[in-house]
Amino acid sequence: MRLVLLRHGETARNAAGQLQGQADVPLSETGVRQAQQVARCLHPSNWASVYSSPLSRAAQTAAYAADCLDTPHLRLDGLRERHLGALDGLDRADFARRHPQTLRRLLTDPGYTPPGGESGHAARTRFCASLRDIAEAGRYGAALPHLVVTHGGVLNLLVRALAKPAEAPDGMVGTCRALCLAIAWTADDRLRVALCQWNVAPHECEHPPGPDRPLAFVELDELTR
Repeated sequence: MRLVLLRHGETARNAAGQLQGQADVPLSETGVRQAQQVARCLHPSNWASVYSSPLSRAAQTAAYAADCLDTPHLRLDGLRERHLGALDGLDRADFARRHPQTLRRLLTDPGYTPPGGESGHAARTRFCASLRDIAEAGRYGAALPHLVVTHGGVLNLLVRALAKPAEAPDGMVGTCRALCLAIAWTADDRLRVALCQWNVAPHECEHPPGPDRPLAFVELDELTR
């Protein structure tokens, strides 16, 4: 099984360079165009389901895809963005100048909790719980990918946990860009995940990677400890 994790389309806060947590900000006109373009590139026979965060920017992006794929659109609360507390809405460049170490911790240290917000570990744990629910729901279905529309912050936390330190991507996945996870189960029913692709158009994930691409699987439960 594959889960294709798509970051939502652009919002006005993205364009303005503001930190964006759980504030319910809709897509901008550019974001709508991005989401529509992504949806048009997906092939209906190649997808099993569409899931999203309930926040409007992700739900809007997913709705365009679900409509083109003629697939039900399911919302899971655990897929929402990390709660940034007092940092939500701040100018990212200005914050980086004034508090470079705090921004670094926000992006790289899962133990860091912003004032009034959510630690990276807590966000990753509930995000992974939703990925487990999706994987279990589709476990015995057709071997087609599931589209999961979510947010840059939680995707950054996941990728940094899956990638080797020397191979961690520099920066976040772009708006309306995706990463692909391969899903497998062990003989004793533990769920394992591996990062296949990063920062790609979601239609590039419609088919499984070739056998010449070895994957480094990690047990999902290890990401919640």
